[in-house]
Amino acid sequence: MNKVTVRGVDGSHRDYGLTAGSIAIGRDPASGIHLKDSQVSWKHAVLISDASGCIIEDLGSSNGTFVGSHRIQRHVVHPGERIKIGPYELLLQAVQVPSPNSASERTLFAAADHYVQHHEKEQDASVQRAVEKAGATVKETVEVRDWRALLKRLFPIAGGEAVYGKFQLRTEVLAGITVAALLVPQGIAYALLAGLPPVMGLYASILPMIMYALTGSGRQTSTGPVTVDSLMLVLGLSTIATAGTATYIALAMLLTAVIGVSQLLMGGLRLGFLVNFLSYPVLAGFTSGIAIITVLGQLHHLLGIPQHQFPFLYEAVIDVVSRADQANLATLAIGLSCILLLLGFTKLSPKAPGPLTMVVVCTALSFAFRLDLHGVDVLGQVSRGLPQFGVPDFDWVQIKQLLPLALTMALVGFAQTVSVGKSLGNKYGYDIDANRELTALGLANISASVSQGYTVSGSLGRSALNATAGAKTPIAAIVTALCILLIALFLTPLFTYLPNVALAAILVVSSLRLIDTREIRYLFNVKITEGLLLVFTFVATLVFGVMPGLLLGIVASILLFITLNTRPYTAILGRLPNTNIFRNVEHFPEAETIPGLVILRIDASLYFANVVFLKERLHEICDRYEGELQALILDASAVNDLDSSADTALHQLSDEFKQKGITFYIAGVKAPVREVMRRSGLYSALGGDHFFFTIDAAVRRFQERTGTAALKSATPR
Repeated sequence: MNKVTVRGVDGSHRDYGLTAGSIAIGRDPASGIHLKDSQVSWKHAVLISDASGCIIEDLGSSNGTFVGSHRIQRHVVHPGERIKIGPYELLLQAVQVPSPNSASERTLFAAADHYVQHHEKEQDASVQRAVEKAGATVKETVEVRDWRALLKRLFPIAGGEAVYGKFQLRTEVLAGITVAALLVPQGIAYALLAGLPPVMGLYASILPMIMYALTGSGRQTSTGPVTVDSLMLVLGLSTIATAGTATYIALAMLLTAVIGVSQLLMGGLRLGFLVNFLSYPVLAGFTSGIAIITVLGQLHHLLGIPQHQFPFLYEAVIDVVSRADQANLATLAIGLSCILLLLGFTKLSPKAPGPLTMVVVCTALSFAFRLDLHGVDVLGQVSRGLPQFGVPDFDWVQIKQLLPLALTMALVGFAQTVSVGKSLGNKYGYDIDANRELTALGLANISASVSQGYTVSGSLGRSALNATAGAKTPIAAIVTALCILLIALFLTPLFTYLPNVALAAILVVSSLRLIDTREIRYLFNVKITEGLLLVFTFVATLVFGVMPGLLLGIVASILLFITLNTRPYTAILGRLPNTNIFRNVEHFPEAETIPGLVILRIDASLYFANVVFLKERLHEICDRYEGELQALILDASAVNDLDSSADTALHQLSDEFKQKGITFYIAGVKAPVREVMRRSGLYSALGGDHFFFTIDAAVRRFQERTGTAALKSATPR
């Protein structure tokens, strides 16, 4: 008889005999109750491979199973249906689920589910090992016909309604068209901002967007050119080549390829946690700085005067202001009108295609009145047709030169995309997989580099519009890409007379939306250090430039983290009247203290960087209560780890307290920390009778030892 392991949502498991007969589980998988069909109303089951055996998992009620907020692809197995896995044949009975109301409960314990009834065979060593580990004797390799399951794991969109829930294709198409109406003018504007031909902004919105839609975890995330990437690209490459030249364009595509490969490798190595090193205040300050740089960089377009290059931003601003009297009034009037029009659309009708409407109106007026003959700069001829596919020329010297910029842009683009995805996921009820996002972005950027595009990331504005328009799946993004493809094939000549100042207005308005004043106020209200970190990164980006500003922000955040951890929060505790609850006496003035006893809580793990602070704090307490202090209780309930330096410091403190006649108690020590203390000898040196599970127990021991009058009878609330 062979075995199969059945796991429950609570982690319990049981081995069942696997024969040609039947197998069933009840509400408690460990009970092994065999249920009849009439006793249950949910009949969904799935076979998945796991290192511990062939596991049968339920898939929840008729509306499907959710892991977090992700709906999982289900394979319905009706009672009495025979399923073959290699030489084994199962006859599944109905499987009862833990609860039909627990849709968010995590009921799957493995990443890959192995379905049957497929047409192609493939050898699956993991199933072979699992069956053997479960105690089965197998004469031949177990075969799993599973190409569709693999397809669904690689491309979540293949799961359809089982992954995304019910959706209407018509709504997805309309949402895709709505986003395309915004992306067309934005793509052209961002390409010009990056110093690239306008059509590259369109090309970056076709194949890369499709690639992300197929592989990413952001259901409503709209990828493509964005302000941050475009500005970082032009500032990074303009020191190597002149913007707009063939060399510059080749470098841009090579940079995009390096970014894509970097993200793909990081995703393969599961380095999604790297996003944690780019804290929100740093990212917010950096993007706000980028926004201001972009706005100031469009002043010459708004005034209709030639642009002069300067190494520092303030020099460029001074130059533009000094030449303001040379402004073309027609250009200035068009620019201000476009900005007001876009702001009006944003305020009154966010779903309306404001940028596209503005582009159409401006182009029509420009053509009708031949504004190009009156000093208004226009876009000119835009290439038409499909991109020319090809791999960028890989020059290792250039790659080495571009690598720092590429890694920075890879991390920033990843952080921005994850931020967009999490924002929408929290609102619409699904999770974002950071490692999958890295892989998807890597594939998107690689596809951009081979299709005459440039680096792409998730856009908050377009993604929010996509969701507001009703998109629930990546199908909308594919529709957007197809719309851009049609425009690139047939409609680009219509942009010939589009005034450049109209594109500058789009950049100004979209950049200003990157500055979220509510979030800035929130950071200052929650924790002033977070707000100051945002301001520091913002100022550093403006003063020193994009790359140095971001680096300084990251360094500042790390230093702030170290500072906070080297001086953790401590509190002297007292007992709340008529309770066994101890709280900070500064926040709870009614808390009662005991003469001769001080209770100190430290809210951090103890390690080499903060033990000096702990010793100073305890010495300060001893000095303050000199001659009065009989005992000190260290509340270690918040200490999750203890290194050798901290252990040595506690040894030293224990010896010092003994010499001063002060009894040292430690309360609330967690098991891993207590084990470190046992191995180091601190537990035996201090004495087991000096360690307590609760503060209350330590206080009672002190009172018993000293004969101190007990406080009022404590009745837990």
